[in-house]
Amino acid sequence: MCGIAGAYGPADIRAMIRTLTHRGPDDEGFYVDGPLQFGARRLAIIDLNTGHQPLSTATGSHWITYNGELFNYLEVRKELEQQGFRFNTSSDTEVVVTAYQAWGARCLERFVGMFAFAIWDGREIFIARDRLGEKPLYYWSMGGRFLFASEIKALLVEVEPEPSLDDRFAVLEASLEPDTLFRGIRALEPGCFLTFDGSSVKVSRYWKIPEESHDRRSPGELAEELRSLLTEAVRLRLRSDVPVGLFLSGGLDSSLLAAMARPTKTFSCHLPYGPAYDELSYAQTMRDALGCEMHTVTVTPEDFRRDFPAVIWHLEQPIGTTSSIAEFALARLASQHVKVAIGGQGSDEAFGGYVRYALLAEEERLGQSSLFREYHPLARILWGSDVFGPPADRYFSLIRRGIGSTAALEEVRNIFGRSGSLVDKMGATDFRMTFPSLITMNDRASAAFGVENRTPFLDHRVVEFAFRLPQALKIQGSQTKILLRQAARGLVPDSIIDCREKRGLGVPVGRWLANELKDWADDLTQSLRRRGIRLDPAQDRGEFDRTLFTQVSLELWFQTFIDGRGRGPIQ
Repeated sequence: MCGIAGAYGPADIRAMIRTLTHRGPDDEGFYVDGPLQFGARRLAIIDLNTGHQPLSTATGSHWITYNGELFNYLEVRKELEQQGFRFNTSSDTEVVVTAYQAWGARCLERFVGMFAFAIWDGREIFIARDRLGEKPLYYWSMGGRFLFASEIKALLVEVEPEPSLDDRFAVLEASLEPDTLFRGIRALEPGCFLTFDGSSVKVSRYWKIPEESHDRRSPGELAEELRSLLTEAVRLRLRSDVPVGLFLSGGLDSSLLAAMARPTKTFSCHLPYGPAYDELSYAQTMRDALGCEMHTVTVTPEDFRRDFPAVIWHLEQPIGTTSSIAEFALARLASQHVKVAIGGQGSDEAFGGYVRYALLAEEERLGQSSLFREYHPLARILWGSDVFGPPADRYFSLIRRGIGSTAALEEVRNIFGRSGSLVDKMGATDFRMTFPSLITMNDRASAAFGVENRTPFLDHRVVEFAFRLPQALKIQGSQTKILLRQAARGLVPDSIIDCREKRGLGVPVGRWLANELKDWADDLTQSLRRRGIRLDPAQDRGEFDRTLFTQVSLELWFQTFIDGRGRGPIQ
């Protein structure tokens, strides 16, 4: 975990890097070559003594500023050494830049990791981001001038902040990459690389979620391979020169990772608002099975009121989840014990874990059954006029939050045009449209407190495997994650594997804003209306409606970044 920034052309690189100190509290460095400037703030995880950045190849021909971890760096280094390359450090950073020297952009095909990095070869800047977008990268370019950074706030040192809200934000309650809420500032999308030659920017894609024929091996064989893939993913992510812990929710995903990683310390959030919000008893069951230390944190309405402005400053854009306050509290807790923590993000999207997947899959099954096939008009009388409609439109109705244009719907329809099962299409849609909010939250929460968050389920080999599975090994009726549960059997207590309730890290923010924090929320929403902005929900989601939360988030964003230029959290 680091903070990186760079510029081609005039820029105050030291001021840019200063905004990223939280991402790298251990070290700072700069490199200048003519119009090119690189900067880095480092969180030291691997090679604590000689991994200073920016860093060059042994020949000095290529320079890199790098954020992330190359988990298979030892294997890639060995291959490079066999080809005659030499190294001055033991860091994964030097492996990345040397691999680029050896293979160019094709080096990305060999990498297993989470990363965003920039390399300068004396002629052009090469920038790449990992396949699933675990590490962030933003850029701005105009008139032959080019800026990039791990976080948008570093760019605002040089770029005047102007809001850019389109109708997709109203629909999704989040921006959609490569666009951001800042005019002219773009995100490099996951699985992409960028080149800048001094005059123009070119973006290319090197990876996407595969569209392959489903694997026809037996469930037993597939469960064995899945267990092997996850074991390897966890093994690589335990590589560290500092202590490693684990975020343990008590759900299947984190419990399976805990069984494989065997951490000495775990971190859980306790939300005493009933079973819809809390899995602490399951986390305690897993703790007892492992015999590890479990540290817990509880989040209150007062915590939310006090800390959320700082959360918005770290997030830089409102995101489509209310869990951020709990994620930040967990990261703060973890930072008191470890510098690396393993988490379970990505499993639901890859292996069919969301309740909405089961809902739409069941609708499809009923619509195609011989009993209902001729009775769709009758079913529409009972269940609504849209039932058994186009699957893309039906899924959009499940993920849309507000009222806006059809641009987001068209994107969902485009993704649903891919091959694969219905559950695959929903998972691919989420990786594109809803997952970025979750992984952004993980990155910013951990970065805020000097912790590196590692996510084995986002190992690209695990994701590629998941999208080769038949739908029946993801969802059957009301049961989700069929194959993942089978792979966990014998490692995780049966009470966790057989639990059918889907919780996640839900936080009762809507309840707080409507009650304990009503006056504060009213002030912020009224201020947002004075800006001429109105957000209306697409449908009633009851206690889990996020409209008020999004209004509060958006007004805090305006006050922090447009009015205050991102200089710091508002008081």
